[in-house]
Amino acid sequence: MKVFYSGIGCKESGEHTIEEFLSIMSKEFTHKEWKEEILSIQQDYQLKFKDWVLPDDFVFFTLADWIEYSGAVLDES
Repeated sequence: MKVFYSGIGCKESGEHTIEEFLSIMSKEFTHKEWKEEILSIQQDYQLKFKDWVLPDDFVFFTLADWIEYSGAVLDES
C-alpha cells in the first residue's frame, strides 16, 4: 500500500509507504514544539479537526485520521 501526500514534510514524489507517511506526521505534527510557535492563521487552521483537542490529541490519531486530516490518499492496490 502507498500513501500519496503532498503536504508539509513530504517527499518530492508525493508517494510514501505507510511507515514513511506516519513518520512525517509524527515529526511535523505530533512531536512538533507547538508551544514555541507563534500561532499564525495557517497554524491555527492546522489545529482544527473534528472534535479533537489539538495538538494534544495528535498522539491518538489512527492512520485513517491522519489520511483525512492531511488530505492524503491511500492506494490499497
